[in-house]
Amino acid sequence: MQNPRFEELFNKYLNDTLTKDEMLELQLLLASDDQEQGLRSLIDNEIAANMEEYPHVELNWFAELETNVLANIRSTRSKTRYLNWNWKKTVAAAALLVVSIGASLWMLSRLDNDERNTIKPGTSIASLRLADGREIALSNKHESIVFGDELMYADGASIEGLESHEPIHQDMVITVPKGGTYHIILADGSKIWLNSDSRLTYKIRSKGQPRELEMEGEAFFEVATRYMLQNNKRIKVPFLVKTPAQTVQVLGTAFNISAYPGEATRTTLVEGKVAINIKGNKKLHQLQPNQQAIVQNNSISFIPVDPANYVSWKDGTFTFSDEDLNHILNQIGRWYNVKIEYEDESLRKLKFEGVLPRNQNLNFVLEALASTGEVQFTVHSNTVYVKRK
Repeated sequence: MQNPRFEELFNKYLNDTLTKDEMLELQLLLASDDQEQGLRSLIDNEIAANMEEYPHVELNWFAELETNVLANIRSTRSKTRYLNWNWKKTVAAAALLVVSIGASLWMLSRLDNDERNTIKPGTSIASLRLADGREIALSNKHESIVFGDELMYADGASIEGLESHEPIHQDMVITVPKGGTYHIILADGSKIWLNSDSRLTYKIRSKGQPRELEMEGEAFFEVATRYMLQNNKRIKVPFLVKTPAQTVQVLGTAFNISAYPGEATRTTLVEGKVAINIKGNKKLHQLQPNQQAIVQNNSISFIPVDPANYVSWKDGTFTFSDEDLNHILNQIGRWYNVKIEYEDESLRKLKFEGVLPRNQNLNFVLEALASTGEVQFTVHSNTVYVKRK
């Protein structure tokens, strides 16, 4: 049952007439379980009113808005705040952001001819290079490829440019350009998600030898455990992932590696255990779940993290927790295949938290960031110009 006082305070918030005491009262009400349905109803009403006022805005924009409630984006200059992005807290934050719906829609209504509206999100696109020199463009009608006894799409379709049932007997390189992503399933059942501007080299090895990959860019791995007999003992077959800065040894786990040129190499462990060997150093560094290893200038450091913030890209969202704007826009630039230029270099260090959908056009993402009041963006010839608001 809707609490009349809750509705009164909510509407006063939208009209910017809350006193400090009333704001505290509203926050306390938001924290109670029995207000979730009432809050959703109020948000639905607010969105419905704006849909009538802005009929030209696509319906899926409103759908994403209700799901992400304008992305929970906010700027902060305080110390790191670790948030549990569960539904209840998302909804609670939503009430304090609904007021920006109208302002954002007003800005969107002025962007009908803006270049941002024409820059679409990335899609499934990749190319395959075989050791014999053949270059094969993978179809964007498929999202996954299987490196099994033969090469094929995950749905069983054959790959144009390869002979039917052609066996795998040579090393291969799969490249995902900016504006792309691709999913790979290995013969042992291991799964790999490649992010934009990334490259993966698949090394053919004899049965029982370590499974070996080389990569640059970003990838998420779900590694299947494989066994072999050695001296009458059943042991796990190692899984090696090499980047220019390190080698990760895996025995069966889920983890993410970000190894873009010019950036620190970050390995984030979701579950299991991995060991990291820095280039030029034989020492193995063990990484535990909910930890991230940062390799830079031949040194390694470890920090505690919420892995969800670093692997959500494979599930269709950008997730930021006290991240520099520079890091955020680097990801956005790769996904939308745009360049980033800063009018003021100090803007790179602004901190943001939130969740943004990766399936929206560029304008949605930039307006969500701009709604914090810290920055503004213009786009020209596939370059995003960042200015202080």
